[in-house]
Amino acid sequence: MKALLECFPVLSDNRGLKIEDFSKFSQSYAEILRKHLPTAEQVDFLHGAGQLTEYFPESPLLPELTDLFHGVKSGGKMVGLHSQCLMLPFVMRSGEIIVALVSGADPVFIRKVSEDWLGEVKLAVEREFLLLKEARVDIQTGLLNISNLCYLLDTYSTTRRFHLILVELPPKRASFQFVLRHSQKCATALLDFFQSDTVVHYLGQCTFALVLQNSPVEGRAEVESALVAYLKREGCHKIHIGSSFSDLHGEGDESAPSGRRLLDEAWTALRHAAQRGPFSFCDYGLLAYPEFHPLRPPEKNLLNRLNRLWRNADSFCLIQFHSKSDLDSAKTVMMPHLDRGVVVADGADVFVYLEGIGTGEALAWVNERIQKIDDAASRNQMSAGISGYPYADFKKSEMVFNCRKALIHAAFYGEPSVAVFDSVSMNISGDIYFGDGDLAKAVLEYRRGLKCDELNVNLHNSLGVALAMMGRRGAAMHSFQHALDLDRLNFMALYNLGLAEQVRGNKEGAFAYFESALGCCSEDEGGLADDLRLQLGILAGDLGRYSMSLAYLLPWYERNEKNQRADRVLFHLGSAYHGVGENRKAMAVLQKALQFNEFDDRAMNLLGMVYFAENEGDEIALSLCRKSVELEPSNIDYRVHLAEVQLRCQMVREARENLSRCLRNRKHKAHAQLLLGRIRSQEGIVL
Repeated sequence: MKALLECFPVLSDNRGLKIEDFSKFSQSYAEILRKHLPTAEQVDFLHGAGQLTEYFPESPLLPELTDLFHGVKSGGKMVGLHSQCLMLPFVMRSGEIIVALVSGADPVFIRKVSEDWLGEVKLAVEREFLLLKEARVDIQTGLLNISNLCYLLDTYSTTRRFHLILVELPPKRASFQFVLRHSQKCATALLDFFQSDTVVHYLGQCTFALVLQNSPVEGRAEVESALVAYLKREGCHKIHIGSSFSDLHGEGDESAPSGRRLLDEAWTALRHAAQRGPFSFCDYGLLAYPEFHPLRPPEKNLLNRLNRLWRNADSFCLIQFHSKSDLDSAKTVMMPHLDRGVVVADGADVFVYLEGIGTGEALAWVNERIQKIDDAASRNQMSAGISGYPYADFKKSEMVFNCRKALIHAAFYGEPSVAVFDSVSMNISGDIYFGDGDLAKAVLEYRRGLKCDELNVNLHNSLGVALAMMGRRGAAMHSFQHALDLDRLNFMALYNLGLAEQVRGNKEGAFAYFESALGCCSEDEGGLADDLRLQLGILAGDLGRYSMSLAYLLPWYERNEKNQRADRVLFHLGSAYHGVGENRKAMAVLQKALQFNEFDDRAMNLLGMVYFAENEGDEIALSLCRKSVELEPSNIDYRVHLAEVQLRCQMVREARENLSRCLRNRKHKAHAQLLLGRIRSQEGIVL
């Protein structure tokens, strides 16, 4: 039999200008226009006449300018000439028009310029727009490329605060087709996760660069850990993330790192992350400045001084006093009130060694000493961390470090803040390492915390999450089950077990856990409750419970419709509508899904079959089903669907070639044989 012609893998269609191009490249497009139009100062790109009020507020010329804008926008005028500005229309591939508003030009230039000359300039500028777009867009994924990243970094480094994240998502196989499709799916996942103020780039080799504009310093680690968890759920088998952060600097600030330097920093962090395990992240700031880490190890000199005190002691307490104030150190404030024990100064802090007493007595003494401070402001700035020996399996040499962990624990309380080192302190320190991306250290902290208190449900959950992030799914589920055994209604244990079952592919199990988690969800878990309803809606659809799927997904979509992430649910909504027989609604939703993601093979194939079922155009159905097979050639479902459409279109030879590929698949063998039998019957062949 003649070999079936294989299609080259589908690439992004970058032809022509799109509306979003004038957001992505607005600064560069404005520079091109200023280069062609002498003396022009300001260039803005307008979608509608209403935007004119932003540039000409309360101007008596506004009605006149609005009429001119409508004339240019409608195509009635080739260009717009006015004493205050110029208007140049650019036609998008979709047929819509964006108008470039050029203002601040020399009045003499505006008076003398001709429409014909401006028309020639417009054509030249449009060609340059397209060339710039082609140079800065990756054809494989449709994302911006490394050239645009370098331009952005050079532009932003002195004007904006931003967070640069490099994401490496190695594919399972090295074939060109697999790597290309993997990169397209990863690109869609990243666009789905981040909001519109994040600029996503593809650097090649399944490595992406994300520029988060005006990103706050706080919460950076949460973004990266959440991204790892999300990409794991999307099926990425390895995830490495490295990041760097740029604060605002003036143009004359020589200490400000250049944009390229930030790229080097993020790359260094990415390489460190790759060494930590299959699912890991790292921030350059933690590598470059370990001395500022809250859990930095104590100095040896301090340990040596304290070791002389506790060398022969069977039990003792160690207390670290610390002041949050830069004006009054703990040493200055506390020294007059310390009436027992041995005092050891360490910079601005003070340690007190109390031999032969327990943590309860030490806690009472500390609270009493702090209350002796006369000045209320100084008193409220004071905090203390207490560690006791013996405790669990901790050595004497670890007591100083435990004081520091207790101080961090104390920060969660009111002012003044005091805490005794315990399993909660270990949970908090584990969370800090987890936030750093050092999952191995986080696991050690959580496990040692469980030695302090094996009934701590939060520690079991935290340990499970860290193990899951490391790819140790069995051990993670064991930890979550421990938490559930201790508290049958624990929301986080149920939620985490649902996620674990989802990763395993056990959709029934995941649905049951998520349903139970939703039943015991409190108001504090508002964001997670929303995610639960989304997951339940998706799983219900996957399990064929389409009415239930709509009951979860429709309210979720209505609440989140203005959110960019709402597009992630469109395929599942379309599938559910199709499942309950509402094909017209399915058609509209699936069309919207393809506008969001041109590489969505699932939406493409299902939309093709909906067109096919509704007799809405066999050629459209054929095109959609064929493209879905081009995207996923190994998907047998798609090939059977394509063959069905080809048969109706009288493409018998092509249908036979597709069906012959399906005969080895148990699930589709009978259906393929039935369709082949229909072909032979039509051809008059007796079986």
